[in-house]
This record gives sequence, structure tokens and C-alpha cells, in this order.
Amino acid sequence: MDQASLNAQFFRSSTDNLLLQIFIILHSFSKENYLVGGCVRDELLGLEPKDYDIVTDVAIPKITESFQEAGWSVTDSGKVFLVTNVSKNGVQFEIANFRKDGIYLNGRRPNTVEIGDINEDANRRDFTVNALYFNPFNGVIIDPTGKGLPDIDTRTLRFIGKPEDRIKEDRLRVFRFYRFLIKGFNADKRSLQACRTMFNESYKLTTPERIREELEKMAGTGGF
Repeated sequence: MDQASLNAQFFRSSTDNLLLQIFIILHSFSKENYLVGGCVRDELLGLEPKDYDIVTDVAIPKITESFQEAGWSVTDSGKVFLVTNVSKNGVQFEIANFRKDGIYLNGRRPNTVEIGDINEDANRRDFTVNALYFNPFNGVIIDPTGKGLPDIDTRTLRFIGKPEDRIKEDRLRVFRFYRFLIKGFNADKRSLQACRTMFNESYKLTTPERIREELEKMAGTGGF
């Protein structure tokens, strides 16, 4: 799907109308507002997104204030991770700032999260196909890694940067890699080799609950 077609896909339902409201509010403060991650990936693959993640450079206090004034419910309990949740009509959206992660100490979460730019935000993500940024106002897709769009075309699943580093950051990414392969992606050889080499160690360092959630998604009882 090309950029023009992707642009036409968004804002076509009641949920997407809420998305439009969100982007209108954010656009009044900044032009650096994007849909990111799974929703962009799914639209490009011709799939219906299950949720929508938004990233912006608008500061959290401004997000909180402006959305509350517009009649949205706002929860900023995730502000330590630079995330704000906004909801309306029973539908919730996650709005995050561009982020730069600190050091991962426990194979799951970074010890600090700081304001970053779009390149730093992309490099903290798992796969190239999950690091695509779409501006629904002008239809522009930004691919900071330079590999996300080509990998969408070939349905290639590839870790961003060095696979071993991405896995050490979050050990669950090994299991997520296999789940995406079941969904029809082709394994990048280097990424697959890292998963095989680090599988046993990652299994030992991941809680049973998180592994169960991935297995349920593999079985089709959870989301993508």
C-alpha cells in the first residue's frame, strides 16, 4: 500500500474520528505528531489495526491540560515513561513523547526514560516494521531505520540494529519474534540466529506470565 492509500485508510470510522480529534489538538501545538508501530505496520499490510499508538513532541503537561479542556479523560500515571493515556466514549489511546531509553538492567525495562528525537525513539523499538511513523495530515511516512518500508514489502522480520542488543533489552522479544513469524513474516537470518542462540537464557529470564501471554497470542486468543 502506498502513502496516499494509507492516508485514505485512517479516519474512516467512529474510532478514527476520535483519532482525528487527537491529531487536531496536538497539531495546534506542533507538527511533529505521528501514528507509530503496529497500527502503521498493519495498515501497510492491509490489516485492520487493533489499537493506535501516537508519538509527539508536545509536552505532557500541555497534553493533559488541552485534552481535559476538550472533554477527554486523561491518565498520566505513565508519565515517568513519558506516556499519557487519553480516553473518550470508552475508547483509550496512548500518547507518548519521543523517547530515549537508559540502560536496561533487568531484561525488561530501562532504568530511565528521557525525551528523545524521532531517530532515538525508533532505535529503542524492536523490529524495523514496528518503527514506521505516519503523519495522517500530510500522508508522509518516516522510516528512520531505512529498512522498515523495504521489510514491509518483503514481509521480513528484522531486529533494529544488532539483534543481540535488542534481545538483551527485553528478553520477551525472542518469543515475540516467533509469534510474528507465525503471522506470515519471513525471518531475517541474523535475527533468527540470535533468537536461537539466546533462547534458553531468555526463557530463564522471562516470567511465566509474559511467556503465557505470548503463547496465547500465537494461539490466536490475544492481539497481534
